Amino acid sequence: MINMINQDFSNCSIILINLDGLRKDRIEKCPILKKIKEENIYFSKMISVSPYTLAAHHSIFSGLYPSQNGVDAYYHMFRFKKEIKTFPEILKDEGFYTKADVISENIIPKRGFNEISTFDEKTTNFSIRHSEIIKKIAKEEKFFLFLHYEGVHSKLLEDVMKKYDPKENDDEYFDNISDNEKRYDSYLVECNEYVKNIQKTIKEISKEKKVVVIWFADHGASIGEKKGEKFYGIYTYEYTINSFCIIEYPINEKNEISKQCSILDFYPSILELCGIKPTLDIKLEGNSLIQLSNNEYNFKEKPIFIETGGLYGYWPSPKRHNIFAVRFEDKKIIYNDSSKIWEYYNLLKDPKEISNIYDKNIEEISKMKKMLIEYLMKLNITTEKIN
Repeated sequence: MINMINQDFSNCSIILINLDGLRKDRIEKCPILKKIKEENIYFSKMISVSPYTLAAHHSIFSGLYPSQNGVDAYYHMFRFKKEIKTFPEILKDEGFYTKADVISENIIPKRGFNEISTFDEKTTNFSIRHSEIIKKIAKEEKFFLFLHYEGVHSKLLEDVMKKYDPKENDDEYFDNISDNEKRYDSYLVECNEYVKNIQKTIKEISKEKKVVVIWFADHGASIGEKKGEKFYGIYTYEYTINSFCIIEYPINEKNEISKQCSILDFYPSILELCGIKPTLDIKLEGNSLIQLSNNEYNFKEKPIFIETGGLYGYWPSPKRHNIFAVRFEDKKIIYNDSSKIWEYYNLLKDPKEISNIYDKNIEEISKMKKMLIEYLMKLNITTEKIN
């Protein structure tokens, strides 16, 4: 195995591609992405700290949890804290040309980008649009490019959220998971074509420029597994929060990393790839994926917190997040601050989270409950006594 730490990527450019809403268990349905996964560094347990795009994106670019950076609800999209320095700001200071192509400027922190462009998800041909953007930015000496692929997301929005009443839990949607699954899989033909075209374009520019490509999904999507969540962003179950990441380096290297990591890890990873050691006023929550890929067997897993809001869709957040979870050593504890209900799952024995085995008198459950309560109190999410 090649030691990535000793590789010099200082002259590399970075392309970060979010395949929004792509479930990890559907990679196999996208042959080109499956091949990319098998031939590169694949992180198979990439956890989203918030299973909806607004909060996830702000966490990616800040390296902090939503309740740390201020964007902890849809209503808080303009509350990203001023004192936080995003990694595009650091890259820009180091001479990178930074660009993002997203559905809305409000979906990411604007700070640090030379250019932000937006698209209409209903009419955009993402393969053509993003290929043209890549070719254009490749003229820069070194660049960071963030691409937001909305193909799966937009179809889910049209076919599910606009068809079914988001507040109605007892309709045919939850009784027809097989149909929901087929509908979802029908979107993957276009997604696979997108990945194929983008990879082809990147290979063309890579003849003259070293590029690191990071493919990931900021969250998955529901196909009706849990009543009350037709899409995403409502709960913190595995089908939306247990995602993936694939890193394509300019050198031939492949490996599957099965250790738990999170979207917070992009911030330190990208800076390390670029050989940048910034001085920050705020301690980052993530770890470097490069360090993890080189030291997998000695890697000490740490708890990952997840937060989201809303018992009812369309928009997944009320005034502030109200559902919180900790995922650690393939166990998960969940607390609903609205209903005051606790859940606990052994994910190895119960990967679909069917049986809630919460019992506050069991020691391992009590320890994880304490972790979550300390997180809630530390960030002033709640000041009430939690039983």
